[in-house]
Formats: sequence, structure tokens, C-alpha cells
Amino acid sequence: MTHTDHIAWSRRPIFRPRQVLTAEQLNEGLKDEFDRQRLLNRGVHGYGVVLGFGPVVNDEGALKLDHGCFELTAGLAFDRHGRMLYWPGGHVSMRDIVGERPHEAGQYTLVAHYARRPPQIGGCPPFVADRSPWLLDGVVFTLVAGCRDTDRSCPAHPTGSCVGHNEYLCRRTGGWPGDDDGTVPVSEDVAWLTVRPGEMIPACVEDWTYDPDTHVAVPLACLKVDDVVDRDREGPDCDPRYDFVPAPPHPCDVRPFVYRNPLLYELARDCDVALPRVRSISWQHWIDRGWQAKVKWADFEQMIKNDGLVVYFTRQIRTATLHEASVFLDAILPERDADYFRTRRIPTDGLEDATRLEVLDEHGAALDRNTAELCWGVRLKPTQDWLQNEITGKYSNLFGGGRFEFTVRGQLLRDHCGRMLDARPVGTHGRGQARPGDDYMSAFQVDKRKGPYPNEPANEE
Repeated sequence: MTHTDHIAWSRRPIFRPRQVLTAEQLNEGLKDEFDRQRLLNRGVHGYGVVLGFGPVVNDEGALKLDHGCFELTAGLAFDRHGRMLYWPGGHVSMRDIVGERPHEAGQYTLVAHYARRPPQIGGCPPFVADRSPWLLDGVVFTLVAGCRDTDRSCPAHPTGSCVGHNEYLCRRTGGWPGDDDGTVPVSEDVAWLTVRPGEMIPACVEDWTYDPDTHVAVPLACLKVDDVVDRDREGPDCDPRYDFVPAPPHPCDVRPFVYRNPLLYELARDCDVALPRVRSISWQHWIDRGWQAKVKWADFEQMIKNDGLVVYFTRQIRTATLHEASVFLDAILPERDADYFRTRRIPTDGLEDATRLEVLDEHGAALDRNTAELCWGVRLKPTQDWLQNEITGKYSNLFGGGRFEFTVRGQLLRDHCGRMLDARPVGTHGRGQARPGDDYMSAFQVDKRKGPYPNEPANEE
């Protein structure tokens, strides 16, 4: 290898006026552009499916078959060498599988390979036959025994390491190569940068050839293959015939993805996971008036005694996660002998009247906590003893007014998917402000009671 070979990787012909162009010059120019495109695809976009390549399923999520054929939607992917794999869509059957076909039942990965058909080089121009002098690119499919999930996890940071942003970027992109157990590993994409495509082998379809390397090809879906011989009709001695059967194809588990810009914007806006949020609170009209607008005692007494504080969520919540430690109300009262405030937790359970934390359906009806696994809302009502002492009794710590803080512990709640609460306040819009597992809080002030005793008429001056 000469010194020039280390410097130059691209070779493009330069054309001049009145130059007679040769086939070698034109082909060399096209080859150079093709190599540039492959390097750009490999380095910038990566390896995997960009769009499509989806096996069509039925209402139950199983592979939809018609006489052993399933429909694979149009798709675009990049293999490990940056070659584009474009499929215009169509039906695929076991007859369309190249290479070795299944000889036993089991799970198989449908894999897309880069394929090529050379031009017709014989004959005399002009070419009028079906085979014109064009090199055709295409896609063929193989089946690989077994289905393994694609690893999309982040690289592990070694225990005790302090890898920062710059080190992470430099290491992952190959700027700090070598074996170093104290930092993150180099991305495997770096090793593929200089790997050249291997030999193409016949696809047994006209003159098509394909790259058989399954590490280069793109996995698409996990399909189930089984013996489909009906021995009651065809006889008990018939040889097995393995074909696709209607089972879930699980495409999202096995395929690597190339993240398009529109998809990246969606992921940056937290569109991929829907977290439950507080949809509404029954005292929102108190909050809308502003912090300085104190709630009249009569209004507070009406809600806390009769209706309770009602909260609805945007997604169903597991009933078992709604309890006195995850949903509660605190009263913050001034100290009598100092300028401090003290916090008192308002009880919602008792030894005799059991729980007063009701779970609700979507229409506001109370559900049986013993049988309802999921609910849409919760109603917080204090115990009868507390109501008698602090609301309807002769003496109360609240008659002088005070502050109240309602809290939902987001890290203790779980929706029907097992996800924590996004604790953003009601009415907050826009992505990028999610607060998964945080505490949802709502605070308001209650004015003092005008009358000295509950049995006396309140003075609403």
C-alpha cells in the first residue's frame, strides 16, 4: 500500500470540453457517488429500519395470512454498509424466502438483505431485449432461526466512574479508542466504518445475488413457522410442510431503528410514553381566583363535609396505590405562642369508620375498593370525628382560618401500565415539562369563621 492510498479514499473523474467519455470514467464517477452515499448513510443515519417494513396483522394482532402469504408494507432501511433497502410493498410467502428455508417448527426472524442484479453484458447495442444494461438494486428476505430482542439500552457506566458529557461523546464516536474498563465502550458502529461488503451469492431468482451476512442485513419481525399439513385430509404419512402461521409478529422487539428527524422531535417532546396526569380538581375555581383570594368558611365547610375533595386523572389508576399515604390534605396553622406555622395532617381513615378515601369511576360513582382494580378518580373526605371536632364542633383550630395543601404523591401512584404520575399542574401545556414521580400539589387559603360558634349565624359582612 502506497502513501497515497492512506490519503485518498475517493476517486472521481474530471471532465473537460470536447473530451470523449469512456464507460470506465462514467462508471467510476457513479461508483464514487454510491460509496459516498453509503458512508453518509452509515455514519449519519445508522443501521436499521427508517420507515415501514411492517407485517400486516388482524384485529387480534396476529399475522394476517392469505393462502400462506402475508403483506409486508412499503419500507426503507439501511444495512450495516449503508446500502439502502427499499421495498415498495407487497406479499411475501415461503416461496419468496431465499437461502435455507425452515425444516422445523419454531420462531424465526424475517431479515431483509441487500440484493443486486447485474446488467446484460452480452449482445450488441442497441439493446432491445428485456434485460437492459442497468444494474438493479433490490431486497430479498431470509429466515433466521430464533428471535432475539434488539438491545436499545444505554452503555453501562463502570462502577465508580465519573464519565462526563465530553468524555461520553468522544468515547462513543471513537475519538478515544482502546481497552479502558474505566469508561463507556466505543460504539460498535465505529468498527463497521471500514468494513467492506462481502461476496454476493446467488439468490436463485433469475440472476439476482444478495449479501448473505445476517449481521449486515436488517431484522424486521419475529414470525412463527409450523407444520401446516392437514394429515386428516392428506394422509398420516405426509411429510411435514413448514409455513407461516397466524401468530403475533413482534416487529418492534427485534428490529433496530434509524431515528428520522420528525421522530427525534417527537421523542424530544416526550411523545413516546403517556404518563397519567391530574385531569381536574373539584376546587379549581378556588385556585383560579388567585392565592390572595381566601375561600369563605361556608364554602369550605360545604365541600369538606358533603362533597369532599375530588380528583380525576387522565388515565386509569391502580386502586391499590391510592391510599392515605399517597393522597392527603394538610392544614397549616399559626402557632399561638410563636411566629411559626405548624402542619397537621387531616385524617382520612379511622378505627371505626374505616377509610374515607373513595375511588371513583369515570362518572363519579364510588367503587368497591375490594373488587375494583382500576379507577378514574378519588374523593378525599375526613373522618367523622375530625369533622365533628374541627368543622361542626364548638371549638376548632380552623375557626381562625388557615392554609391548606393538597398533595398527591406521584412516585407512589401507578396507572394501568405501571407508570408513575406526571405531576404537572392542571392546565399546564407543552412538552418538555413532564414531572414523572413528583408530588402534585394544590394550595389555597380559607378565611376565618365569622360566627363564634357553629350554632350561631355567620356574619358575612
